[in-house]
This record gives sequence, structure tokens and C-alpha cells, in this order.
Amino acid sequence: MEVMDVTLAERGQIVIPKEARDALGLKPGARLQLRVDGGRLLIEKKVQLDLSRWVGKALDDGMSTEQALAELRGRAVPWVAPTRKA
Repeated sequence: MEVMDVTLAERGQIVIPKEARDALGLKPGARLQLRVDGGRLLIEKKVQLDLSRWVGKALDDGMSTEQALAELRGRAVPWVAPTRKA
């Protein structure tokens, strides 16, 4: 992703450009982590995985690996019909 310029608002707020939000799967209410490192401001998506759905299931519900990973990452994926088990 290319470098994007943002402007600091009067109250110290910045707007994260849509392209960056989409790339990270950020939605309203997303939690972010912020830290200062050697004169740089680093903002990272805070990931909190609830793996209870996956423990012991091993994708037995018919989801593809791509769909499962996308769900864990919090990103939308195009709908794909689940494969039927023989």
C-alpha cells in the first residue's frame, strides 16, 4: 500500500483513509493499539480471537479454509456455497 497523507484535526483526531481501513478490515468500533517508537507513531489493529468456535470442530461445518480464515480476520468474503461431504 502506498504512503497516504492525513491531517491532524484541531482536537488531535485523524481519519484513517478508506483504502487502509478496507485493507485491514477495520469497521466502526474496531480496537486499535497505538504506540510511539523512535519518533514514529505506530497504529495496529488489535486482534482478539475467539477460538471457541474452532476448537475441536476442524471446519466440520462445511466452511472452506478461505472462509474460515477470512472470518477469523474479520474480513468479508464473497459467498461461496459450502461443499457437501460424502
